[in-house]
Amino acid sequence: MLSRFGRAICLLVGAMAIIGLTSSASQAAPNDVKIGVVDLQKVYSDAPRVKQYQEQLDAFNRSLASKLDIRSQNMMLNEEEIKELLDLKAKEKPTDADKARMTQLTELERVKDEELKKLQETKDLNDQQQARLKELQSLQQKSKDIGTALARDYDAQYQAKMVELQSKSDTDILAAVNEVAKAKELTMILDKAAVLLGGIEVTDDIISKLDRKAQ
Repeated sequence: MLSRFGRAICLLVGAMAIIGLTSSASQAAPNDVKIGVVDLQKVYSDAPRVKQYQEQLDAFNRSLASKLDIRSQNMMLNEEEIKELLDLKAKEKPTDADKARMTQLTELERVKDEELKKLQETKDLNDQQQARLKELQSLQQKSKDIGTALARDYDAQYQAKMVELQSKSDTDILAAVNEVAKAKELTMILDKAAVLLGGIEVTDDIISKLDRKAQ
């Protein structure tokens, strides 16, 4: 199967091939037509730049998933505390003070969670206990609601990032196809999967044009 970046570009390469044939048909005799073939599956699996874009998308997805996971495990913290914990966990090299604060926040979550469970199991609560139970339940529900809303927002962010990186991948691959076609004086380049016989193999040439970008 093609990678998630691979579906749209197949159509684009096919369209470009048709355009290339049409524009040159009136100028070139049949024997002058030179057709290249490219294994798009191999391009998507082996091209370093396509892999780089996929890695960026995967890293972005892991980051969003990690934020949701941290939230789901700390629903008894208020929003300010959650954001602080997220910021601390996002640090590549947390200081000893950072680690101590993370431990403190985790312990606060544990204490509140145990308090909530104990109150929920207690019968005949007094007014103070009922107020505290309501406060903790409200805090937990608010955390759930925010988490649900953020999950939808993160999904939209992920989809947008995927479209952005797919567009970059498509643009880069088409540029590589054009470069190879010009260098080898090819009339068109077709997806190898659609060609039963013949054609000049240019897959490795295209892949060689798609090295990783410096970051």
